[in-house]
Amino acid sequence: MGEIRIKGEDGPAVYHVTSRVIQKRRLLAEGQREVWVAALHRTAEFSGVEVITYCVLETHFHILVRIDPAARLCDDATFVRRYRALYGESRAQWSGLNADELAHALEKGRPEEAEALRERLRRRMGDVSEFMRTLRQRYTRWFNRAHETAGTMWAERFGSVLVQDTPWLVGLIAAYIDLNAVRAGLAGLPENYRWCGYTEALAGRETLCRALAASFPGAKDTTDALARYRLLMLGKGAGAKGDGTGARIDTAVLLEAVKNGGELQPHELLRLRARFLTEGRVLGSSEWLERGEGASVLAKMRHPPPCHPVELLDNVDLVVARSRARYCAVEDPRG
Repeated sequence: MGEIRIKGEDGPAVYHVTSRVIQKRRLLAEGQREVWVAALHRTAEFSGVEVITYCVLETHFHILVRIDPAARLCDDATFVRRYRALYGESRAQWSGLNADELAHALEKGRPEEAEALRERLRRRMGDVSEFMRTLRQRYTRWFNRAHETAGTMWAERFGSVLVQDTPWLVGLIAAYIDLNAVRAGLAGLPENYRWCGYTEALAGRETLCRALAASFPGAKDTTDALARYRLLMLGKGAGAKGDGTGARIDTAVLLEAVKNGGELQPHELLRLRARFLTEGRVLGSSEWLERGEGASVLAKMRHPPPCHPVELLDNVDLVVARSRARYCAVEDPRG
């Protein structure tokens, strides 16, 4: 409590963000999850944020996002398009304008008033705190209207881990998120759970397809990348073709480094080491945490947490900055 929100420096940064419903109440039931997913995509478009993947359950949600402060640097047409994505044809409370009226104000209004509108919009874009604030407020307002209730839905400030933006690590954490429903016993396979990024990517949402595929730069196309991603989650080899030909997906780079008295499959690793993906402030290589961007953001903290190597990854350089004492009371690791 009281720590500054860890944010990347000047360029794009990846965050694993989480938020829980107050008193662990089940306020994200099936129909409500549909509304939440719609709010996620509308908020991401408004904020200029790339959603890599997500998973929403009854009591909490996880999102993996890439956020670039450069999203604030856009022209008036982009401001209006993003505004419409979030508010539709309705008027925003803070401005009293709908999208058409905003366009008119930016083009025809008094210069100082138009610039004030642009500045308010810029402050809400390309920022992890503003993205989460907007998403949680939008869903809360819908829920309170739909159920004739009032007050906050969320237990506390959202959790966030700044993640080194390398393909294999982003893919690993994405897999952890998409496996949430499997760990919770809600689905036997990740593709059987409707409210996660992997399933929506399979259903054809191009933004999620591209985001997940980026973790597999060696894949020949998006379909191949999603196949490799599924194998990362399930820890199984790809089946050969009927004639016996066809290369198996190569996961040796990760598998040979994951040993604990024998070789662990990636999905087993994710189950055993779930904590380091959520109970920390910064996650990346030792070099990145000692001399790179991770070191820069830790230096801004009043009481930076110590860095600990992630266990069970003997040959992979992965370190998490976290205080062990602070996280002694742990939530159900299945969530």
